[in-house]
Formats: sequence, structure tokens, C-alpha cells
Amino acid sequence: MTKILDEKRRSIDFSHQPLGTALQMQDMGVRMRAHVGDFVSGLMLGTRTLHLPALPVPWVSQGDGHFHLAPQLFMQIAGWTRFRFPHAVVTLQAGEAMLIPSKLMHLEEVGPGSAGEPFCNAIVFAEDGAVSCHLAHEVSPGTPAVMYLEGYHNPQALRIETWLDDASKLAMVNTEQPISDWMMVQARALVASVLACVLRTLDEEKAESSEPALITRARVLVQNDLVNHQLSVQAIATQLGCTADYLSHLFYEVTGEHLVASINRQRIARAATLLKESPLSGKEVAWACGFVSQSYFIKIFRAYFNMTPMVWRAEHATVS
Repeated sequence: MTKILDEKRRSIDFSHQPLGTALQMQDMGVRMRAHVGDFVSGLMLGTRTLHLPALPVPWVSQGDGHFHLAPQLFMQIAGWTRFRFPHAVVTLQAGEAMLIPSKLMHLEEVGPGSAGEPFCNAIVFAEDGAVSCHLAHEVSPGTPAVMYLEGYHNPQALRIETWLDDASKLAMVNTEQPISDWMMVQARALVASVLACVLRTLDEEKAESSEPALITRARVLVQNDLVNHQLSVQAIATQLGCTADYLSHLFYEVTGEHLVASINRQRIARAATLLKESPLSGKEVAWACGFVSQSYFIKIFRAYFNMTPMVWRAEHATVS
């Protein structure tokens, strides 16, 4: 494995924009795979640090930050990322990985390394049958943004999501005591398996995918950023390096659905999950799904379900 990775490894230049030429995109894809491969071997050999923050409560109400309904794996390549949790602050340094459990509120701040090397990390995420891996850079002081990403719907996504969830729950067995050595070995093995599965999936899907790469990236950006109140067709187009009109036209031509409608549909699906499985209030659910106001959330929800969120919850909730 080390020999294969050494052959792929190249010097890193993080000056690229979110989307560049086809050659630049191909080059970043190779680099992303090499970085992820480094973490696979490092986790197996014990040369990479894996952080598993404990989850103190199953749900967190409205506040600074955001949360996802599936775990996220962060791998720090250069610079640092500071995670602010409700119960702790953890700074991830180059060569370290962080597995953030589902439903855990967090806020991210990033910065360059001590020698001035630009921030860069890689993030793996799997939810609803889709898996993605992307590189992030510092788009403005302290703020990360997607630099390059790949994502696909694939049967392996469920397995990846389950393994990440299993690994994250090892830290939740007893939040008052350090995780045991054998639990950490198990967590590292699960995460290494996830990354190997991600690399295999990305290579297989890239060779077979017929969907335009721009649309695939748009799908992943939407899925990963639903909580963002500023998410819009224009914001997505800016990250992808194209015009909003072109993105809207191509998205509809390929999928048969308008991009705005796709965003709202996914937000409502997320809202339904939260209404069914969490004790969050209607206002908190609206916020957690990226709606700018509770009234707009109720309007869109009623259009999909022909009833208000609270009436729907009364009929479907699994928690009291």
C-alpha cells in the first residue's frame, strides 16, 4: 500500500479555485485519493490520530453551528480546524482525523499552519444512499469552502454510513471515562475500512458515471449544506464556477427537477425526520433545515403534506 501511495503522492498546491480546467480537476482528484490513502495506512499503522468526541445529549436545540443526521469524518491535511461543540473545543492539526457523530452541534473555524501552509482538509460523508468525499480550502479568513468534490449514489453508501456511526458510538459508551485501548483499535479499524471503501467506490463510480460532473457536484453541495440559510442556486453556481442560469438549465435538463425544488424537497425530508425522531420545536426544526423563517417552513411543509408540521408530528412522532 505504501508503495502505491508513494507513486501517487505529489507536491501540494492549494491555489486552485473551486472548479478549474479539466486537467486541474483530474489532478485534484488524484491528490484527494492520495491524501485519503495516507490516512488509511496511517490509521492501520497507528501513525495517525483519530479523535472521537463524545455526544453528551442526543439532540441540541438552536444555537451557533449546525449538525448533520449522519456522521462526518474530517481529515486534516494542512493547517488546522477548530471545532466548537456544546461541551468542548477541539483543534484538529495536520495528520489528525475527527469523526463527528450524527446530531452533534458544531461550529468550524480554520486557519493556516505554523509555517504558513494553507489550510486544507478532506471530508467523507454518507447519507441516504449517497457517499461523497471533498477537499476544502480557506475561502476567507477562518471560513472553509469546497475546493474539489466527488459524490455518487452507490450501494456502498449505507455500509459506509453504518461503519462511521458504529465508530462514533464507541465514544458514547461512557462519556465520563476515556475510551479504552481496544475500543480505539476497533474505531480506527472501522474508519480505515470506511476510507478504503470510499476510495474503491469513487474509482468505480468515476469510471462508470454518465451524469455530468457538474450536476453530481451540485447534488452533493446541496446535500451537505441544507442547514445553511444562505444556500441558493446562485451560491451553488458560484462554488461550481458557472452561472446560476446555466446550472438551473442543466440541472433541470438532466434530472427533470428544478434545483430550487430539489433543495426544498430535501429540506422537507430532513424536517420530517426531525419532527418524527427528535424533540426539537417547530422553530428549531425550521432553523435546522435551513428555512429563513418558521412561517416559510410551514408554507412549504403544508404544500408537500397538506398539513402543518405540528399536525404531521402528532400523527408520526416516535418520541414524546
